[in-house]
Amino acid sequence: MATQQELLDLTHQYLIENYGPRKRAMVRGAGSRIWDADGNEYIDFFPGFGAAGVTGHCHPAVVGAIKTQAGTLLAHGNGYTNVPQVALAKMLAEKGFGGQSFFCHSGAEANEGALKLARLTAGEGRYKIISCHGCFHGRTMGALSLTPENYQKGFEPMLPGNVKVDYNDIDALTRAVDDETAGIILEPIQGEGGVNIPTVEYMQAVRALCDAHKIALIIDEVWTAPARTGKWFAYQHYGIEPDIMSLGKATGGGLPVAATVAKAALAEKMVGGTHGCTLGGNPVCAAAGLATMKLIEDDDLLTAAVDKGAKIVGAIESAGIGKVREVRGKGLFIGMQLDGPGADIAATCLERGLIINCTQESVLRLAPALTIPDTDIDAGLEILLDALKA
Repeated sequence: MATQQELLDLTHQYLIENYGPRKRAMVRGAGSRIWDADGNEYIDFFPGFGAAGVTGHCHPAVVGAIKTQAGTLLAHGNGYTNVPQVALAKMLAEKGFGGQSFFCHSGAEANEGALKLARLTAGEGRYKIISCHGCFHGRTMGALSLTPENYQKGFEPMLPGNVKVDYNDIDALTRAVDDETAGIILEPIQGEGGVNIPTVEYMQAVRALCDAHKIALIIDEVWTAPARTGKWFAYQHYGIEPDIMSLGKATGGGLPVAATVAKAALAEKMVGGTHGCTLGGNPVCAAAGLATMKLIEDDDLLTAAVDKGAKIVGAIESAGIGKVREVRGKGLFIGMQLDGPGADIAATCLERGLIINCTQESVLRLAPALTIPDTDIDAGLEILLDALKA
């Protein structure tokens, strides 16, 4: 096997470095542990940038489902259906708001589908989509138009009709709605924005505003579902239902599974030819997604998310570290607001064998797998707290 440096050199030579220089070359994962090409072991508090966020790395239930399906049917034309795709869509409907699913590969694609569906169902002359400052909805051109301006540099002009207001500010949102508004898109907890949590009153007022103006409420659950916050979907914390929901990241247990899920009255407008995805609902990926959803149910990972999240938050708060101004989150979606930059702390953790994330310059994000054992939580917290105290 090539060494880590050899792999990094080859990466630099042959891959587009849109992520910047790669930090490590990973070769193996199991549970909440991952190993690089030089044999270094890491506790992963941010598995797969969310993609392995329910199951951890290579969960046997997901691997088994993939192997079985790979030996049965790999792909077919999207004019047909398959067993795991139907079963996964059924389970998403039953655990959510009864919506119908369009499957694709990534959260950005799911948001593209939601954006198109909101416009398609809004009626003539209604095309504007309102999003929030501090959000993140993806890097494809439509989703990028809804995402903050600092991500848009060099790609202008954006899609017309995108409007941005402050998050958790119902007055600002109300003022932005007009006769050309087709929909409002919100994260139930802002992820890239720093794990920002809105009030129940705000989310319920948004739902009422959409009802009053007959516009679509799109809830972006790419980071928060399934089960990360202790509910199947984070909108369930607020006593509301969306018209359209986008899923991605952890939905496939590490394989690319995403979905635009919509109430039937909207979904029926997406007739043949209006949208598509050649490999969306691929049988192998759908089997992995179905195994992930079953694992949540069978192993009560909703409760695990709540209990393990409380354990981590409690340990951080009780440590009384001055540079930690606030810890916020729900379940195993946790943000630590620091009083200064956090990138060096994340880098120190990596060197010591712990993977975390820094966003918004001063927020450390923790999103361990819902299956993470207490021993890995304890070992990871020891590294994290030591790095924070340095």
